[in-house]
Amino acid sequence: MKRLITLLRHGEAVTYDARGDFYRPLTEDGKLNIQRIGAFLERQGLYPDLILASPTQRTQHSAEKLHKMLFPGLKPAISLDRQLYNADAQTLRNVLQNLADDVHHVVMVGHNPGISALPTLIAGADIRKKRMFPSLKPAAMIMIEMTGNWADLETSSGRILQQVDPSKVPQDFPWPDKDGTERRKRPPYFYRQSSVIPFRVKQDDDAGENIEILMTLSSSGKHFVIPKGAIDPGMSAVESAQKEAREEAGCIGTALEPAIGSYHYQKWGARCDVEVFAMKVTELLPETDWEEAHRGRKWVTLAQAIEIVREDGLRKILKTFARQVQALH
Repeated sequence: MKRLITLLRHGEAVTYDARGDFYRPLTEDGKLNIQRIGAFLERQGLYPDLILASPTQRTQHSAEKLHKMLFPGLKPAISLDRQLYNADAQTLRNVLQNLADDVHHVVMVGHNPGISALPTLIAGADIRKKRMFPSLKPAAMIMIEMTGNWADLETSSGRILQQVDPSKVPQDFPWPDKDGTERRKRPPYFYRQSSVIPFRVKQDDDAGENIEILMTLSSSGKHFVIPKGAIDPGMSAVESAQKEAREEAGCIGTALEPAIGSYHYQKWGARCDVEVFAMKVTELLPETDWEEAHRGRKWVTLAQAIEIVREDGLRKILKTFARQVQALH
């Protein structure tokens, strides 16, 4: 029986995170290159039965980005294995040797140097024959075919099918789906987005109730924004908005329905449509539990938020925010 092993190095990550190496997130280029590899595999019809990943933020998110490209709308079937964190090649091979027999194609998302050294332990004879020197850059992959049982995986078992660098695959994506003829700079789901306005109500002895808005730094760190992001395949707009609130601003609450408005803006060479929800904040996560704590956050008055936001459509929604929130309660 033939089996496929796709070894994928995680996407490029930031070089430092105050919480430690385990929490270093992917850069924007790192996310995009993983998505390009996912689109490349999808075009070839190479869908894995299992995605294995180290539980670090950069490897887990690489696995999730890959999964969204290959299986849009389905919950991630990703197995996180602590053994894969900075593991050497022998440890990685042991993990493969213990896979279940019903797995026919596995994607392993890991770290260098182990992930680049592993091909020598499972396809060493073929590597020497082809005079290859496997070395995986961030988001690069190598695919190996083997025959037989996982437990029998040894140096001469595998045959290198392809080694792919993200810079060598198409840099854009088909629109509106994988069969579309139009090309865009991001995957299709990026152009339908949702946003959440996290708020709290403070009692003021002189002015009565005052609304404050929780804002967070943009991914570039240059200005404060309202949490916003693409609606993940398989999620509703409001579910995705609450997810963005937790990830970007480290806050939890219940988003009020229906949406209080929508707007659009131009990005990545096309129009992005955004649904906006209000969310009364019930809890602020500590930095250790906040996925994007490097962003920073602050409470501002509603009037300040109106001045800070850059999108005209969002500014118009904020100007009527107090009235709309009252109507939803």
